[in-house]
Amino acid sequence: MNQINRRPLDGVRILDFSTTIAGPHCARLMADMGADVIKVEAPEGDLMRSRPVQRGGAGTMFGQLNAGKRSIVLDLKRPEAIAAVKKLVKTVDIVLENYRPGVMKRLGLDYPELAKINPLIIYGAISGYGQTGPAAGRPAYAPVIHASTGYDMAHLFYQQGRTRPDNCGIFVADYASGAYALGGILAALHQRHVIGKGQMVDVSMFESLIGMLLGEVNRAQFDFETPSRPMYGPVEA
Repeated sequence: MNQINRRPLDGVRILDFSTTIAGPHCARLMADMGADVIKVEAPEGDLMRSRPVQRGGAGTMFGQLNAGKRSIVLDLKRPEAIAAVKKLVKTVDIVLENYRPGVMKRLGLDYPELAKINPLIIYGAISGYGQTGPAAGRPAYAPVIHASTGYDMAHLFYQQGRTRPDNCGIFVADYASGAYALGGILAALHQRHVIGKGQMVDVSMFESLIGMLLGEVNRAQFDFETPSRPMYGPVEA
């Protein structure tokens, strides 16, 4: 390939166990950058395949989140599937998953185990509250994170006269954590060239969204008269 036409991640191979939105969004961005992404799906398929909107029996959101990837069906409850994964791990640069903490360990596919097979592996894990800590085992999806971070209440505060937050149909926490995971994985990939080994990238949806509440987090720490609206208002375009 002409060097001028090379994409940033040409030659990088990714094994993508992630489902729904956050992880697939992250892996889709890497596919756009040239990575060879192999999506691992259970026999029943990714949940997003069956979600509306459907075109010709195929979920369009699934298509958007997984364009540019190859896929393989593996039933991870079967020993032969685990053996196949471990064989694939020898050939990839990055593993990505967004299961609840502990799931990959029970399967024998967590970072310490995979690093024994491939010490150069970059292992990205996206979860609601991170891999460690008192909330680590809690299940979470975007609306739960919107509530637990105060994101929903921030919206309510700025809607004068409202008594309950807006129903946010945009999965902000998923896309934010997917973007943070992308940054962490790319940084780890660069550092691998420097130190000669891989590492784990632990991304919390909660911390990702807290990072977006710039004004709210800072005002909460001080005796500060909060404006009735943010520094901008609705505009008509």
